Amino acid sequence: MDPTRSMTWRRLASPPEPAGAFDPAHVDELPAPASRLLRHALRPGVPLASNVLLDMAGEIRLRRWMPFRARQVIAAGTGFVWAPRVGRRPLVITGADTLIDGRGTLDFRLWGLMPVARESGSDIDRSAAGRLAAETVAWLPQALVPAMGARWTAVDDTRATVTLPVGDQSADVTVTVDPDGRLRELSLQRWGSPDDHPAGAHPFGGDFDDERTYGGVTIASAGRVGWWWGTPRQTDGVFFRYRITAAEFRTSAGAHDG
Repeated sequence: MDPTRSMTWRRLASPPEPAGAFDPAHVDELPAPASRLLRHALRPGVPLASNVLLDMAGEIRLRRWMPFRARQVIAAGTGFVWAPRVGRRPLVITGADTLIDGRGTLDFRLWGLMPVARESGSDIDRSAAGRLAAETVAWLPQALVPAMGARWTAVDDTRATVTLPVGDQSADVTVTVDPDGRLRELSLQRWGSPDDHPAGAHPFGGDFDDERTYGGVTIASAGRVGWWWGTPRQTDGVFFRYRITAAEFRTSAGAHDG
């Protein structure tokens, strides 16, 4: 990992003071899907950590499907670093997607040397902010409680929309929650230019078929994501299939992992 990326990683992974502990009574007044989700995802008394370290594996579609393994740090409302190793020898791509201080960058290189994709600018900033919001919903449920700045709006008996702070702005993510409180789907309007469309807000989302619990926190541990979510083009838009292999929620009171 290059020095700038390492510095960003350390900053985002620095254990913050927890914003208290989860109390199920504090979500009683939320829309029913939100209350079910949070009661299912968070054990009573679990510290409300605002960052998580993840290990994951899966497949990503870069013209064709390629295997990957990655490490990621997410800090709710602040940023992320996703550092994968994509492909198999001799064709291996490494690099990172990064968001910090409202600035998104991506830098991927073949064999760690030859640039494959390098992008930055306002469109990347806005796309990365949408990614942060979606991944916070899937993998950092502590950030979805009102005490952490999340605001909820009812849609119906199975869906609700959460508004999350992202830097000095906000993002809306709609979740679908089953009767047991499991997160089944999320969707949002995410900035991007999929399939060479002009940059703009386009349907984006994912669904989830497994979950795992780490230190009293249950997250969506396997699923798929893509563009054109909720449209007839949804299946064709899927470009990422993953499974989480480890998760560590960090606070200054100590790490909580499983």
